[in-house]
Amino acid sequence: MALGVEASVEAVEVEQFAAKIPSLIPKSNTFWSLAQDRFTKVPVSFQTIAGTTTRPSFRVPFRVQGGAFVSQGTGDGDSLGRGNQSVWGDFALSPVWHYAVCETTTLAQLASTGKQRSRIALKAEELKNSLDSAMAGLEGICYGDSSGAITQIPAGAIISLSGGTGNSVAYITGVRAMAFTDNQIVQIFPSEGGTARGSATISVNSPETSTLFFSTVLPANTTQGDYIMIAGSSGALNQGVFGTTAWQNSATTGILAGYNRATFPNRITTPSVNLDGAPIVASFSARAEALLGRAMGADNKAKDSGIYILPEGQAYAIAQTQYYSKQVNNSGEFKEGKEVPDVSKKYFQKTYGGRESHVSYVQPVGRLDLLLTDNWNIGELIPLQLHNYGNGQTTVPVPDPAGHGWLTSSQFAYVVSFNFANSAPKQGLFAYGAAEPTI
Repeated sequence: MALGVEASVEAVEVEQFAAKIPSLIPKSNTFWSLAQDRFTKVPVSFQTIAGTTTRPSFRVPFRVQGGAFVSQGTGDGDSLGRGNQSVWGDFALSPVWHYAVCETTTLAQLASTGKQRSRIALKAEELKNSLDSAMAGLEGICYGDSSGAITQIPAGAIISLSGGTGNSVAYITGVRAMAFTDNQIVQIFPSEGGTARGSATISVNSPETSTLFFSTVLPANTTQGDYIMIAGSSGALNQGVFGTTAWQNSATTGILAGYNRATFPNRITTPSVNLDGAPIVASFSARAEALLGRAMGADNKAKDSGIYILPEGQAYAIAQTQYYSKQVNNSGEFKEGKEVPDVSKKYFQKTYGGRESHVSYVQPVGRLDLLLTDNWNIGELIPLQLHNYGNGQTTVPVPDPAGHGWLTSSQFAYVVSFNFANSAPKQGLFAYGAAEPTI
């Protein structure tokens, strides 16, 4: 792990001459930012223990079964019969804590303080950079399944357990690298709810090559199918953040946020489409509308809040269908002028099927989600903020682990405690197994 020593900032000290210092760290519009903007925020408490029973901090109720039914009669003094009433259920959740800590040495700060020494003021710069890193780190779990898993190593991935040096002691190629951050410690699990094989430290994420480089060896027996989990998680379902793949799920058995899926069959199951290698096309949005109508009826206003979450591969596939349509519609425009008209566009389309679309470089490959954001909530115990160590102090010296006083370094941390809640998993849709275009 790269601690904030002076060697880390030498490049921006007096010898440097650049007027602008670029960042080589990938950065993109995050699902976390989308959720903060579109989901309903609800302040919540932390879980409590009554006797020996742990109580969740918040419950999300839903109507799971109808009551009164229609029967036929004569109206001529016959019996109305006995009736029934609706049944309500609820999801039980608690917020999950996450930390992002930045530590720098005294020399690193002194060597980068003042215009005569450096182009940057290290502490101010790292306050901003650490916030970006925290948001990027949260991104991986926003798509998670409630176990703390960030991704599963797919079949076909190339794994080097050890043998390298420096920042490439080991590597895994074929994963969603943007879901991770540099210097992130992760755990490797053979299965969800199993025992961790061990941990490793990511040195560099390389999304353009789908590679994670490690500065430590990978745990023995790390293999395809293993889960890469966030540090500190137990690896068990229902113990972490409930992300999109937890709520948008076609499972008909098992427990979801304390509720047994099998109690009322398919009532908390999200409609899904296995494209089985077929590409996403323009007309798929109409298929999605038909499935939504079956699941929630035509008059449910929550449908209006739908937003598509697309990985970049599927955004590109949809763009190809749009370009074809544009070229056909513009086929008669070669009339005047000396230049061929440019039908290409600078950025991805902002809508698909008349709905807003959000392009994600962390969304699982080959998957498309339609979220009805009116049904989604963020239960916040603490919003993402600087940790208060006491009396308003956000920066503190670091104790010597050997017990010899203090280190010549200090640290600050961003903390957050939250969970996502979808009050109506049935009201949504996802497709998977879509053909992945070559990029």
